[in-house]
Parts: sequence; C-alpha cells; structure tokens
Amino acid sequence: MEKETAQALWQRLEDAYRAQEKRWSRLSLAFGLSKLVLLVTFFLTVYFIGRAGASAWSGALAAAQAVLFAAACVVQHRLNVRMRFARAMAELAEKNGNRLTGGWRSFRDTGEELAGPEHEYARDLDIVGPESLFQFLNATGTAFGRARFAADLLHPDYTAEEIACRQEAVSELAGKPEFCCRLELLAREAGTEEGLLRAPQHLADGARFPLGRAARACFAVTRTVCCALLAAAAIFGGLWAAAWSAMFLVQLLIWAFTLRRTRPFLSAMEQAERSLSRCGAPAAAVADEPWQSARLRTLAEVLGSAREPLRRLSGVAHRAAAGRGSILGILLNGLLLWDLWNACALDRWKSRWGAQAPRWFDALGEAESLLSFANLPRSCTGCCRPAEAEGRGVFEAQSLGHPLLDNDARVCSDFSLAGGIAIVSGSNMSGKTTFLRTVGINLVLARAGSFAVAQSLTFSQMRVITSMRLTDSLSGRISLFYAELRRVRQILDAAQEDGSVLFLIDEIFRGTNSADRLAGARAVLGRLHALGACGLITTHDLEICGLAESLPGVRNFSFCETIRGGEMTFSYKLQQGPARTTNGRFLLRQLGILPPEEGEAGAG
Repeated sequence: MEKETAQALWQRLEDAYRAQEKRWSRLSLAFGLSKLVLLVTFFLTVYFIGRAGASAWSGALAAAQAVLFAAACVVQHRLNVRMRFARAMAELAEKNGNRLTGGWRSFRDTGEELAGPEHEYARDLDIVGPESLFQFLNATGTAFGRARFAADLLHPDYTAEEIACRQEAVSELAGKPEFCCRLELLAREAGTEEGLLRAPQHLADGARFPLGRAARACFAVTRTVCCALLAAAAIFGGLWAAAWSAMFLVQLLIWAFTLRRTRPFLSAMEQAERSLSRCGAPAAAVADEPWQSARLRTLAEVLGSAREPLRRLSGVAHRAAAGRGSILGILLNGLLLWDLWNACALDRWKSRWGAQAPRWFDALGEAESLLSFANLPRSCTGCCRPAEAEGRGVFEAQSLGHPLLDNDARVCSDFSLAGGIAIVSGSNMSGKTTFLRTVGINLVLARAGSFAVAQSLTFSQMRVITSMRLTDSLSGRISLFYAELRRVRQILDAAQEDGSVLFLIDEIFRGTNSADRLAGARAVLGRLHALGACGLITTHDLEICGLAESLPGVRNFSFCETIRGGEMTFSYKLQQGPARTTNGRFLLRQLGILPPEEGEAGAG
C-alpha cells in the first residue's frame, strides 16, 4: 500500500468515525435533556396528585412519564455505546495513520519484558523494546494474541506450506483495514490480564469437581427448599421465618465445609472473569467475516464452534465473580449455595468442552498475530511476500529495506548472501550495523510468515544469532572482549548443532587490539564456514577485509561516504568490495581534536 493512499485511507476512516461520534453525542445529549424534562414533569405530576388527589388520568400520566423516562434511559445508553465505539474506531484509525509518520514510537506497549538480553537476537535486532518491531506492528488486545505475536517474532517455526498460508492471510487482512480496526477494538476490550493465559489450561486440565451425583441432587433440593421457605417467610412470617433462618444457616455451614474445594476450582474463572466474558466478541467477528484465504477460513471455523461454549462460559465466569464479595457472597451462598452451584456448572462445561478450549484461544491468538503482521504492508512501502527456497544459506533480496525506518528515509539495497560470509566494512555512521539489522529483521519476518520490506526476497530456513549490543559488566567482572568471546562461542556451538545458522556480528572483536582481532576473525570465520554457517560481520579494520582473499566463501561489501567542501554525505547504499574511504580524521578535525594542518586534505 502506497504511503499517500494509506494516509488518505486512515484519514478518511478517522473523519467518518469522528462525524459519527458527533452525531451520536448530539442525539445522546438530546435524550439526556428529554430525561431531565420527563423527570421534572413526573415529580410535578406526583406533587399535584398528592395535593389534589389521584384520578385515572393523573395516574395514567404519571405511568406514561415513567415509561417514557425508562425508554429514554435505554435509548441514551445505546447511543452512548455507539458514540464510544465511534470514538474508539477514530482513535484506532489515527493510531494506524501514526505508523506512517513515525508516531508509533510513542505507542505504550513495547514488549520489553518479553525477551531478555540472553535471547539470540531480540535486543540486537530491535524485535522487542522501545522503538522495536513489536511496538511498531502490535495490534493485539488479548493476552492470547500478545503472547502469540511475541512467539511468532521471537521463536518462528513454520514449514514452507504454513508460511505461504500465513502470507495469504496477512495479505487478505491488509486489504480489510476497517475490519482490522474493529477486531483490534473488540480484542482490546478483553484485555491482557495475567489470569487469562492460565484459564485455557485450567479448563482443559481434566480435573473434575469432586462431588457425586447424589450430593449434587441433594444440594439442589436444599437450595430449592431454602428459596421456598424464604417466600413463605415473606408471606406468612412466624415459624416459616424461623425455618428459613435455620435452612440459611445450614447452607452456610455446607458452603464453609466445601470452601476449600470450590474456591481453587473456580479460581481461574474468577481471575479472568472480565476477559473471558469479552473474548466471545472478537472470536465472533472473525467467525462471521467471509474469508478467501485458507488459514483464515480455518480459524473462522474453529472460532465459530466456540460461540455457544464461550457464551455459557461467560455466564459461569460472571456468576463466579459475583460471589467474591464478602457480604454478597455470604447471602448468595446461604440462599443458593452459590459457589457449589457454579462449581458444578463449570464441571459440566469442562466435561463437555474443556478439551477444546486451548484450541479456541490459540485460534484467537493467531488471528490477532496475523492482524498485527498485516500492519507491515499497510505501513511500509515496497513490501513483498518472501519465497522460501531449498538448501542452506539462501538470502537473496532486491531493494531490501529496514521496516523501522520511515518510508521517506529508507534506503534500500540489493544483496545476495550466496551461502557464504559477507564482510561489511565502512566508515562511522555509514550504515553497516543498520544493514545487518535489516537482513536479520527481514529474515525473522519471513520465517514468521509475514511480508518483508523488499521488492523480492528468497530465503532458506536459518536460525538467527547476533552479536551487536555487547557491553562489559563491572558487577560480573566481564570485559567487553570476554563478552564477545562468549557470544561467538554460542554462535559456534549453534553452528555445530545445525549448520543452518545466520550469524550477524557487529564490529568483530572490537574489544581487543588489531593483531588479536585479525587472528581471531580469521579463526572464527574459517570455523563457521567449515561448519556450513552463513552470516555477516562488520568492521572498521580494513585488514580484516583481506581475509576474503584467503578464506573460501568470504566476500567483501561496503558503505562509503563523500566529503566535498567540508561536508560529509552518506549514500547508505551497499556496494561490492571493501571500503575505499574513511572518515575518522575528518570527524576529528570537525570536532577540533585534530588541527587542520595535521589532517589529510580531501581525506575520505
């Protein structure tokens, strides 16, 4: 989707829903004023009835005013629901528009806690954290969707057939922006509370509530008797009231005796009550939408089968949550054995549908994850469906770009790894590290079944491992060089296990002297090539570029700058061969560290 077209689309949707919001707001205000008028006239009617005495017409007038007031309340409530929906849709359209202009960097959910520094590539490639791919694309609203989207980014594991099906689904979703906003809104209503992720396992764990049929029947009888005695006590009083009080106390004792069993059994429902009760709406939205792609049709079928079970589960969850209040819980359990009743209802639900629950919620999570990936082709220009190839070390791209760079600032390059190792050299700020991240992040997207930012991309399955943002540790007594060695050891071990590894090493062995750096780079690259691993390294050290002449499968690429009239400019375009320019002394002169006479005129 072209940037101008996308901006116009989101602006049109935002304007349309802002107009709807204003219309519903005006109507709601009108009904609010009518309620006030009806309420005043109702009290005036009651006042005159009290002064002049009741008559048929005055009683009818008061009743009509009361009915009209109740009807106005219902209508205003529905108008307010529509107004809030329109406002939320307008905000989501604005949010999607912000993805095109860089405003996504202020989105709240960065996913920073989803992966630590030990992850093989998450931090180095900006998959999670501030200004990350997760922050850029995330459109999930439920805990299931958020967890699935994170898993797709951090641990993609799909076959070629599954990748093709997911790409087809992402493409179809990308063409339905208004539906995507609505699904995101419905999912967001469910929320991401912690207890929600545990609920499917609790529903499918096979644990049954330990209460036999005879005991259940007996408790149903006592519950009915208690309600009957309450009605009799209200009508006749006397001994009936005493009998009801005794039965109420008996049921409180039963409740207290069974509390240790009922509470753990209902705990997951109580913790996730709000979210479970609202998961039905996004599931129904996916199920009711007509789909063309095979994967979305499958998800719609799975979620369609969950409609009635989720409705019933929502009822159980609502009732279980209602009994949590101390005073209300005592009244409900004394009168109706509330917890036992709900525990038995949940037990019946689990016996009938429990085994299918994880499948439903997994399907909802996958739909939300695909929804998030659909934001990429809508937000980035020059996207394609990557094609998986047989063999090892395949990564061939035309016009490859970084998805987190603004469309106007993105510079794309052609690149082919050709099953070997690329040494990327260049000056400071020339784009070496960004290019490593460009390769890595697009491979992650391709393996997740998403689009990639390229005119075309062919890849093979490779495990991505990076070594970029390493630092020393004072508390751990680890130097930068030792941290590099440990990460390189991890890369070598991974390549030993499986040669299908793509390593990305930024400034190899920058923590040591040039002689050791050259010797170490020679040994590491030779070993990785022998193990069948592929990858890229960057370096400032032009001596390392010479390794391409002595090591098989190693090629040189570079980024260069131009210095004219005291101004330095970068092309950010990848070139064949080692770097031909440097800018260190130019920057030293610019900052006044080197005097002009010590610099080399025209040094580049």
